[in-house]
Amino acid sequence: MSKKISFLVLILVSFISFGCTGPKVDLGSIVTFDYTGTFKKTGKEFDTTKGKKPLEVVIGNKQLLKAFEDKLIGMRKGSSKSFTLKPEEAYGVRDPKKVIEIDRDKRFTGVELKKDAIIYAVNKDAAGNNVSTPLKVVDFTDTKVTIDYNHPLAGEELKFKVKVIDVKPFDDRTKVITKADLDAAKAKTATK
Repeated sequence: MSKKISFLVLILVSFISFGCTGPKVDLGSIVTFDYTGTFKKTGKEFDTTKGKKPLEVVIGNKQLLKAFEDKLIGMRKGSSKSFTLKPEEAYGVRDPKKVIEIDRDKRFTGVELKKDAIIYAVNKDAAGNNVSTPLKVVDFTDTKVTIDYNHPLAGEELKFKVKVIDVKPFDDRTKVITKADLDAAKAKTATK
């Protein structure tokens, strides 16, 4: 009788450990997943898909932090994982040089300033596209504004709980990343 119980326990453990046998996440996969992000230090939630539509991304298309993508690679449909990203893997360490005082001039016309509020500066990238940059209002007077250009999550260790809902292979119809990009990324990964 004990051999049967041991065998059943082994099967159960194997199913729990390896039961998610769906498609595996790889570069170019179209992945749908739910997640919750919390600050490691406090446990406070900063982002989640709870009550929202799951996130869908193409792995390798720079839609996520590289380290986050790396943690998804190898997961399978139906699997769950928890992991922590250090500041260097996420939004970087806080840089005190990115906290500056500037004149409160026409750039702030119509902007309601509040201490610790996040406002957005819109600039152009190298390709001429508009890029929105979050800025934190540290302090302000009638003539000056102290702005923190660090990302709001800079300097934080971030903890994530992820559940993969679906994994689809790269689909040429998506045209999100090119086949050449996909092949180059896979070749680069294979040489590591």
